[in-house]
Amino acid sequence: MRVKVEPLLAETFAGFGSVVAVPSSANSGATANQATATKYANVSLLGETYPRASPASKSASSDHIHPQMSLFVCNPRQLVSILPANSNSKAFQLHILERHPYTSQTFLPLGLSPNDQEAAYVVIVAPALKTNPDIPDVQRVRAFLARGNQGVTYGVGVWHSPMVVIGSKPITFAVLQWVNGVAKDECTECEMIDGEMHGPLDKEGVLIEFDVRDRVFAKL
Repeated sequence: MRVKVEPLLAETFAGFGSVVAVPSSANSGATANQATATKYANVSLLGETYPRASPASKSASSDHIHPQMSLFVCNPRQLVSILPANSNSKAFQLHILERHPYTSQTFLPLGLSPNDQEAAYVVIVAPALKTNPDIPDVQRVRAFLARGNQGVTYGVGVWHSPMVVIGSKPITFAVLQWVNGVAKDECTECEMIDGEMHGPLDKEGVLIEFDVRDRVFAKL
């Protein structure tokens, strides 16, 4: 199954989370910083839904819920050529999806120009199966190409790929999420097995397809 990359837009990504970017409306900001800045509040929906312990259970995990900011230095992923041989496309082969069952997760690229032609990143998401929220519906995978002036927040429990950077250099991200010190609460994974997570897929598995004629891929 091949999935074409589409631009990262707030309206098309809304079912999976929010895009972190300066709003297009000039009236949405407020003067701040001694009138030397424009402040845009609530640009992304953040939150957590970790279970709280009842007084009887005295669960240690609920006592340790806190926001955590990390830095991820993400190296470029390997792209593969796809048939036909004269195609203008290359692809990233999707091997795994993950979710954070009780927390949103925000990625903010650092030092990346909106017009950078050496590196970009791709946001890959999937809804959960309607019959089982613990399994991603890979037949409905979507992929979004982000610009350097965009961050992204995955909503609580949204299935997504680990970060995919493409190009010739790493990208550093500031990453914000809530944690409670319990690994299974903080992240669960669903791996591809012989190119298949759920339902029939062809032998290619899931390929995220890029058009190398796009300016973003000029130096790939």
